[in-house]
Amino acid sequence: MMNLSHRPILKRSTGSIALRREKMNLPGARWHRTIRREKGSGCIRWLLVLPLLLTSCTLGQATPTAVPFAATPYAAEAATAVPGAADESQTTTVDSQQETSNDSASTDSASTGSTSNNSASTTAGGSENGTVSAAASTNSPSTGSAGTNTLRYNGEIAAQHQVVVVAETAGMILSLPLDVGDRIAEGQPIARLDTTLLEAQKAQAMAGLAAAQAQLDLVQVAADPDDVAAAEAGVAAAGAAYQRAIGGATAEEQRLALAQLKMAEAAVTVAQAGYNQVKGNPAIGALPQSLQLQQATLGLEAAQAQYDKVLKGATQDVISGAYAQLAQARAGLQRLKEGAKDEQIRAVEAQVKQAEMAVYLAQLQLSKATVKAPVDGIVSRINSAEGAMAAPGAPLVTLLSRAVDITIAVEEARLAQLAIGQPASIRVDAYPDQLFQGEVAIIAPELDAATRTVQVTIRPTEATDLLAPGMFATVELVIGQ
Repeated sequence: MMNLSHRPILKRSTGSIALRREKMNLPGARWHRTIRREKGSGCIRWLLVLPLLLTSCTLGQATPTAVPFAATPYAAEAATAVPGAADESQTTTVDSQQETSNDSASTDSASTGSTSNNSASTTAGGSENGTVSAAASTNSPSTGSAGTNTLRYNGEIAAQHQVVVVAETAGMILSLPLDVGDRIAEGQPIARLDTTLLEAQKAQAMAGLAAAQAQLDLVQVAADPDDVAAAEAGVAAAGAAYQRAIGGATAEEQRLALAQLKMAEAAVTVAQAGYNQVKGNPAIGALPQSLQLQQATLGLEAAQAQYDKVLKGATQDVISGAYAQLAQARAGLQRLKEGAKDEQIRAVEAQVKQAEMAVYLAQLQLSKATVKAPVDGIVSRINSAEGAMAAPGAPLVTLLSRAVDITIAVEEARLAQLAIGQPASIRVDAYPDQLFQGEVAIIAPELDAATRTVQVTIRPTEATDLLAPGMFATVELVIGQ
């Protein structure tokens, strides 16, 4: 029986014919022929659509699935009169059954995995998000065969020591023959700097040391006899000068001064006589007699001053100067005879030691131009390159120790169950089939007030190069019930 729900299709067809009549604007006879052709075509279409509708009604029944599923029964009214609707409906039903089966299977597996995970992990220290700290988490303890519990914690492997090797002196890097991953032994050369300036500073320090040593040898050497004789002669001359200064002029010096004074007076008399002969000449100032008289007069004044000085004797300033020269000469002679004093020797020796330290510092700076590894380790980073200028304190290479540690955060409730030397097992994702043995090496003396956990350091007990810094590790601690 034909479904009446398909009547709108006929209406739409009739409406479309009427619409076409308006658009075509045909006369009556031609229009009736067109209508008969359209009706004949409509009957043929209905004969073709009817079997398809009956088939879709037969195949539209919902088939129960093997997995229990609450599906809405297929409604026959949802079928359309479009060819191929039965195939589309059947395909939709099969796809729905497959999606139902997949959803059921995924729901069961997710439920099973969630149940197993929930049963295998617990919250560490009562944390709401189920983690102990940012780098460690714990699972619920599992009871072993011997009445023990195993706790699992996550942590990160880190090197026990990380050393940044720096330059201790300035200079251009001439050699840096290293690559990341190289194994370095303690004392092995890492880099070599330019030493031109350092060698010049060392040479300067060596010259200063030689001068100080020569000065020390000079003060320690014995006096030479010729030097002593010369010093004695100097003392005698200084003593005679001092005696003349304090004793005044001798009779001979007084007579010499008086004779010079009389000669000066005679010269003035002769010059005055010659001047008197030409004194009426209007140009007397240009005549030689006038110049001679002036010179003779000046000579007389000088001779009179010298005579007065000889009669008066030496002044106090002259006497003091003469005495100072005598004292200096005597001190020099005494030093030659007795040698240098102990204080003078110690002062020169201190200068020698100071020069030696300058040489030592220059040699030390020169030796630091070759940078050596302070510890055994592995090169993890190269911070400079050949040709670069290195300043004191500039990083060159970063070394990591071969020994590693794993730091985990253990909740406060488990603190009493921890002990130094407690065995532990270590697993890493890089080697899932290998189990590494370790032990508790350090238990922090204080707890983290925010997480109520204590930092525990696990140290591997077997030598291995497989555990690298930065790896994610799972640590299993065996504790008693």
